[in-house]
Amino acid sequence: MLQDYTLLSDPHLELVEKQTLRVIVQALQEYSREARAIFENTPAESETEVIVLTEDLVQYALEVAESYPINKRFAGFIDYKRVRWLSTPFGLLPQVLLVDAKASTENNRETLQQSQLPMDADFESKGALVHVPAGLPPHLALQANGGSTLLAVTTSIFVHFYYNTLSAHCPPFRRLQSMYALSLPHQRLKHAYNPDATHTFFGQGKHSPARQEAQRIRVYFGRLRASSPWRLQELRYEGDNEYTVPRWRDALATGEEVITEFFFLGR
Repeated sequence: MLQDYTLLSDPHLELVEKQTLRVIVQALQEYSREARAIFENTPAESETEVIVLTEDLVQYALEVAESYPINKRFAGFIDYKRVRWLSTPFGLLPQVLLVDAKASTENNRETLQQSQLPMDADFESKGALVHVPAGLPPHLALQANGGSTLLAVTTSIFVHFYYNTLSAHCPPFRRLQSMYALSLPHQRLKHAYNPDATHTFFGQGKHSPARQEAQRIRVYFGRLRASSPWRLQELRYEGDNEYTVPRWRDALATGEEVITEFFFLGR
């Protein structure tokens, strides 16, 4: 049974990330009714408090989506961190699942701290080439029984709550429009997604070096979707539907984008 992710081909590593995202999207879909009710009707005095609210909602959504856990902790600046066994057609792989919650009135980009970056980022900013090293390790070394070492592959997901502000005085305080789920590639896949500064979905984030603020990087939704349609999923609230519409974005062998609906069991 294969348990070493470094022996996977790049396409098989992509499938591991794709299957992980499928489970996250399913969990978000099933929790979307309660997520909206809590998000819209809970007071929050600042954008920071809104983000804290989304952190709780992601925790609630994913608490039922666990695989077989591994009794090991991952230290890092990510909201949801789990070390676990992931069942795949290739074998039972140890995995570090990292899911971070974001919230914004924008629906076209995401801002990451450098410490949340799973792969080196190369891009252009104001005519200059920028290189930002990855802040996350490619794997976590685990000591196995008998003295061997297992490598738990790092998988990074970001959940973006897109909303509009309504009222500061009474509920609903805001309107949740969509939940985006982004799967950023493992650093071993950089050659396929960000080979140089002109082929990239990254951009300069807003931070102040003068105030010694940590480096921030932006991920642009349209570019990520163009590079691989399945890596950007949108669960959208439409009409009077209590739940988001269960749609999965993928690509045919020809590269053409295709949208399919899936079944779910609501919570």
